[in-house]
Amino acid sequence: MTALKTLLIAQAVAAAGGLLLPRRWAKWIWLSVLPLGLATVLTRWAAVGHPPMRNLFEAFLWLPPLTGLCTALTRWRRAILTLRTDALLGLLVAIPLAFVFDPAEGMLPPALQSPFFVPHVLAYMIAYVLMARGCLLSLCRAPGAAGGSIGVGFFFMTGGLVLGSVWGNEVWGSYWQWDPKEMWALATWLIYCAWFCVRGDGKLRTALSVLGLLAIMLTVTWVNLSRLFEGVHSYAGL
Repeated sequence: MTALKTLLIAQAVAAAGGLLLPRRWAKWIWLSVLPLGLATVLTRWAAVGHPPMRNLFEAFLWLPPLTGLCTALTRWRRAILTLRTDALLGLLVAIPLAFVFDPAEGMLPPALQSPFFVPHVLAYMIAYVLMARGCLLSLCRAPGAAGGSIGVGFFFMTGGLVLGSVWGNEVWGSYWQWDPKEMWALATWLIYCAWFCVRGDGKLRTALSVLGLLAIMLTVTWVNLSRLFEGVHSYAGL
């Protein structure tokens, strides 16, 4: 078993512990995902020689430690709820990372060899963690925690969209390509704009947070990988 595989399995175990163990143990078991996640990212980085964000597998390596960081920085009144929510999100990502995705190494395409590459992808990874977290907390009827998570996530999502546009102008000579992934990313952003416009209707806000998360999932999976959506982002893969 490789070091990377061992670390990925350890992350899944940490997430399961955070979800299932009693609270006094769960928090510290789950937060072990921070050093484990950092070690995972650095191990992959050393192996491939570039920031591990080339494909879906590498980008998802950042999600468990980012989710653990959310737990460490959160001080909600219902802390046990956010702990379980974060551990559940970590587990949902850690299991496919350890047992489903293909960890095959590859070279970084020329289009990704840009100073915009890391901040663009990282901004979106942070946004996706926070939006998924906000959706689950909204479903658990914790509107304050959900609103805080989605609010910060929207900031990073907007930053990722702007950085992608500037990067596109550097690479393709235009700020907008009408590419399928760009359009889905914009549609997702507009869904969360609608979330901010809704006041005093918790059910509608919850529905929009679910719709937004579904749009995110479609953008990073079906739109990103399906041959039905050929475009300038078609180099991405598992």
